[in-house]
Amino acid sequence: MNIKILSMACVLGSTASWALADEENEHEHGNQSPSYSYLEISSIGYDMDFGGIDVEPDGYKMKLSLSLGDSLFGVIDRSNSDGNFSGASYDLDTEGYGFGLRGDSWFASYTYNTWELSNNEFDVDTIRLGFRNNWTDRLEFNASYSWNNIEDADNDDGFQVGFLYRLGGNFHLVAEYETIGGDLDIDTLTAGIRVTF
Repeated sequence: MNIKILSMACVLGSTASWALADEENEHEHGNQSPSYSYLEISSIGYDMDFGGIDVEPDGYKMKLSLSLGDSLFGVIDRSNSDGNFSGASYDLDTEGYGFGLRGDSWFASYTYNTWELSNNEFDVDTIRLGFRNNWTDRLEFNASYSWNNIEDADNDDGFQVGFLYRLGGNFHLVAEYETIGGDLDIDTLTAGIRVTF
């Protein structure tokens, strides 16, 4: 009988310790600014209008962000997607390399991007101004305005909104919507998982 009581006490003690540690971990996350060191893997879907032709490729996206001291960060991202139009298949591949400045809840960044659509390649320079804010211990809201210098096209404004939900530890669910107006009229939706470090 004493052994059973002792075993049960140990289990309860371990459970209480785990719950307290998780609560303290959540409290620490709530007091911290959003992390700029992470790896993200997401599904991606586009709705694009090229001169009245509507295409909707989908695929995946990978993004690596690395904090460089207290106020700098670097970014590398890559996406691969494909679709079909009038019975013909096409690919859309993108690569981006950039850097930025950040504060407690704001950031500004520059990214040099290469977009390749069915072997036609063009460059895109993007300047982004935005903010990230932890609404709760588990939920982050972020939004940004972008200015995009697209090769052989108009300079187009864009807007982005996103949410991040912490599952536990360093694992997060992410969802983001972005739109770029002008001649190309691009809408993008991503959803995936992020690991911070």
